[in-house]
Amino acid sequence: MIALLIAGCLTSAAPCRAAPGDDESRAVEKSASEPAYRTESLQGRVVWLAEALKKKYGIETDRDALHASVALETRDGRLLPIVKDFRGRGFFIDPRLREMDLELLVRTFEGSPVIQVVRVYALKPDGKYELDYWCDICSIPMYELKECECCQGPIRIRLRLSEEAGDHGPKPSEGGD
Repeated sequence: MIALLIAGCLTSAAPCRAAPGDDESRAVEKSASEPAYRTESLQGRVVWLAEALKKKYGIETDRDALHASVALETRDGRLLPIVKDFRGRGFFIDPRLREMDLELLVRTFEGSPVIQVVRVYALKPDGKYELDYWCDICSIPMYELKECECCQGPIRIRLRLSEEAGDHGPKPSEGGD
């Protein structure tokens, strides 16, 4: 059941939700010819990989590599390169996405350091928000900053409070010492 649900997510650009009680962190095997992957949530900030390598390890890259790759810098300091596909491409285009605390639902593949973004959440003091781009005229979601695919008009970042439960920081009523 879970394999069919997740396989359906691969062929659809629309968000796909697991059924209540399904464990999204389970390994999924798509077929004998395609590698298995794990789906997991990771928190951190998206950074230019070349800049992070220089800052963290003193590694200098060629000038043309400065903005060639992005990575999720996790809260524990790991650098995980992001696949540049229809969900990962947005981090190259919109600098605002590289300034936010994020939670990414990603696929990881055994033996590969890269992550493939499935869903993007902005983490704010008052909660976790699902993030995409939205055309107010056509009412369609998109995953990168560009003109609307339908009307060619402007689109905006859309943040919707996530229905998922979880503690992602102090709530305003909890305060903190």
